[in-house]
Amino acid sequence: MSSSRYPNEDSPITLGSNKLETIEPEKLKIVYGHDKSYWKMPPKGSIGVPAELLQVCWLEVRGSFRPAVKGNRYKISFAVSLKPDAFGWNDCPVYVMAKFGKEGKYYWKKIMLQLGKFEMVDLEIEYKDANDSIGSGNEIVYFGLYEVWSGKWKGGLLLHSATVQQLPR
Repeated sequence: MSSSRYPNEDSPITLGSNKLETIEPEKLKIVYGHDKSYWKMPPKGSIGVPAELLQVCWLEVRGSFRPAVKGNRYKISFAVSLKPDAFGWNDCPVYVMAKFGKEGKYYWKKIMLQLGKFEMVDLEIEYKDANDSIGSGNEIVYFGLYEVWSGKWKGGLLLHSATVQQLPR
């Protein structure tokens, strides 16, 4: 994988003692996020300013966090909205996906976005057994927001943030 296509590839967020972390767009791995013809990124260090998808046919926004502990449940959310002039989203679902470790099985949820509506796109996962992850690195949860299957050009998505939270057992 090219570092220019996948910025911040191996820098998982550490889930702190409050068991809740909000991740600003600049800390996420946005495919082609550095390319100004595809994304308008917020100024470095800004808080609460969304990244704006101008146009892509491949939506891939990823992140990771640690530590994942067996028996715990986690909620992963993306705060997104579509601008009034958004295009390409009709009949085009997005997926939030997550897995424990690089070789773990994916958990996923399909969502249809709506114009002009602020949405929390979320997925709850539970680290249950050894089948969820194989090998070292199983304490890292890899997650993302994807639309890579339709091949349709789309734009007008605002990515406000992602949130990871450890839920009560």
